[in-house]
Amino acid sequence: MAESGRRRSGSELQGTSPEQVTVLGQFIAAPDRAGVVRDALLQLVPPTRAEPGNVSYDVHQLKNNPAAFYVLGNWTDQPALDAHLASAHVRTCLTEHVAHEIVAPYTLWRARMLSEPDTNPDRPRPVGDSPAQVTLVPFFAIRPGEETTVGRSHLEMVGLTRAEPGCLGYDLYQSVDDPALMFLYENWTDQAALDKHMNTSHFYRIVRGEIDRRLNAPWTAHLMAMISEPHRERITA
Repeated sequence: MAESGRRRSGSELQGTSPEQVTVLGQFIAAPDRAGVVRDALLQLVPPTRAEPGNVSYDVHQLKNNPAAFYVLGNWTDQPALDAHLASAHVRTCLTEHVAHEIVAPYTLWRARMLSEPDTNPDRPRPVGDSPAQVTLVPFFAIRPGEETTVGRSHLEMVGLTRAEPGCLGYDLYQSVDDPALMFLYENWTDQAALDKHMNTSHFYRIVRGEIDRRLNAPWTAHLMAMISEPHRERITA
């Protein structure tokens, strides 16, 4: 993935670790090939997590479209990510096991984590392949000049949301290549917990009241199932 300079817009928002880099990857399997793509992506998990500089690496499958897969990975810095992308296990997976099984070239988005890592030792951890657990990734396309305001509003939501029953994780990311694009990475024990979150007073006050009116279009979200067993350790800055 090519480097690109950050736009000045939204630069006031600083991530907890300026060097840490996140990648969200999208893979859409060809008809009847979802199982092959799923297996190939899951086989990447152990060697990737063993790489120097890898912080986390999880694979997800859309609940309403089992042919669509999303991988979220965090690395300590860009050189660690570059080494991952150039590794033999990634090249073999992508060129030999995935390239001919997807309907279009895979997509990688580079981002940075804006929220403080969750260090609560008592929070339950996500589990892999749970029929009840849900992962939600909402995307926010922000109007020019509103990035900092929206980012601060999202960050206000972080602590409030993490305190809710059923929240397994809630983190805010901003695209490196387009700071007007932000997304949340949320994990919940079940759909009922997520539904309650979207009906809380702080959700209506902050998301509906402060964020929605500063977007170019209504935000969209992907509802997924985490199919990899998550890291035992939480993401750290």
